[in-house]
Amino acid sequence: MKKFLAVVFVLFMVFVLMHRQRLFLRDPLGKVERNGVKVDGAKVFINFSNDILVEEPGASYRYMVQGWDKKPGAPKSLKCLSGMACMTEADRADMVPLGGTDYQPQVRMSNREVTFTDTTGGAVRVALR
Repeated sequence: MKKFLAVVFVLFMVFVLMHRQRLFLRDPLGKVERNGVKVDGAKVFINFSNDILVEEPGASYRYMVQGWDKKPGAPKSLKCLSGMACMTEADRADMVPLGGTDYQPQVRMSNREVTFTDTTGGAVRVALR
């Protein structure tokens, strides 16, 4: 039984290492603020590259910001496991942009915080860990 568990663990770790760009794990300490007001019930997910995926309460409102393009958008394809982890279809996930052609999100990303301006001009701040 111990050998079986060791093999399963090793296979799981190989999977995580191979898909570290696609795999977003829940950050239990992550917080979301809109215009300085905390969004209660928002879930923050983060991947290996500190790209973020946010799930706000309500009508399954999800958006992500990836470091390679720094444009907030809604993922086109996403598979989630009970609020613990989500996985995109590719390392650079296809997204539907949150705004039109004139939308300037002014994204700033660090390993502790992501800030941007939403489509209404409101400030969004996502604090990590």
